[in-house]
Amino acid sequence: MSKNLERYDKLVIVILIISVLVFGIGYWFAQEKSEPVYLSKIDRLMFDKNNKSPAYILTLPDKIEFSQSQDAAIEDEFEKTNDEAAQQESPEFSLEKLINNVPSLAKLDNKNFPITLKQIDPKPELLETTEDGFTLPKTDEEGHRPWIEYGNTVKTQPNFKKIAIVIRNLGFDSAATNKISSALPPEVSLSFHPYLTHAALDISTARQKGHETYMDIILASRNFLSEDTGPLALNFNLTPQELSQRFHTTISQPAAFGGVIIRDGAISDKDTETLKKLLQELRTRGLLMIDATTSNIIQDIDISGLARYKADIIINKDMTSEDIDNEIRKAENLAFDKGQVLLLSDDKPISIIKLSQWIETFSPQLSYEESKAIDITKPFALVPVSNLVVE
Repeated sequence: MSKNLERYDKLVIVILIISVLVFGIGYWFAQEKSEPVYLSKIDRLMFDKNNKSPAYILTLPDKIEFSQSQDAAIEDEFEKTNDEAAQQESPEFSLEKLINNVPSLAKLDNKNFPITLKQIDPKPELLETTEDGFTLPKTDEEGHRPWIEYGNTVKTQPNFKKIAIVIRNLGFDSAATNKISSALPPEVSLSFHPYLTHAALDISTARQKGHETYMDIILASRNFLSEDTGPLALNFNLTPQELSQRFHTTISQPAAFGGVIIRDGAISDKDTETLKKLLQELRTRGLLMIDATTSNIIQDIDISGLARYKADIIINKDMTSEDIDNEIRKAENLAFDKGQVLLLSDDKPISIIKLSQWIETFSPQLSYEESKAIDITKPFALVPVSNLVVE
């Protein structure tokens, strides 16, 4: 019996010890949980869990007294700050303002320019139908060439600098193309993309408004993974027969166009011989060749008798508004230096709008004697691209 009591006493003691431990641990965790989250080091310094006097005391004045003049100065500064903040606030959003700031060809006005282009439709004697079914331009038996017959000669005063503008990549949107041809002066030349089923109609419409017309020649892209130039791009890895077929497909148009614009792409020095054959065919067919590439590979190929010109300024589709302004300034400076400039641009609306506005700043053409009486700041004469070519 005494042994059982002894065991019972030990069990009670163990239970009491365990209970005390559990209670103690719980109390400790409760204290930790109840400790405040300090917002700053000052809070932690001020906190004293042992109920001792704080080690640091911070006191702030209940009120700061200012004189009347100081009060007035503070109020004036406060009002000035609020006015400046109000002026710096962005204007309230307006859908109308947003739409007005978006470049749109619809903002261009259609203008009734005098039309001086003599030949609208193609001359039968300047066309050739091949065995492959292509309708190609050619030089006739009397030596008449398309680039001259379909061109437009504009007289300019000798003291004015010639500026030719070519808009390329046209035809995908007939409405936009029609707007460009209606809003821009007839001295602006237009070039059409080869991937069009209605290129002949668009070319004829543009010529009715006085514009010289050309066709885009596309070279294979340097970065084919990000840009697909399609089945008509001149890829110099193809066989001569395949390359010739693509070239003929591009210029096979029952329309009056004076030449081609060779766009930038993948070409190298090893392609010189192949390029030379294409340029020789352009010469034989009496077409004008505009070199719009960024290298001098085409320019360095000597083809006697080929009507040609190297673009001086190129405004591409990736340029910002500021970039376009810079290129226009370059064109003006170059015109003063060389006496003539060829500026070539994609059909991006912001580019067309800026070029239209720039053209309107050209000084009216006056004779040398007449120009003495007024201050001519921009003695520029807008001319078709064919007017820059001297054989």
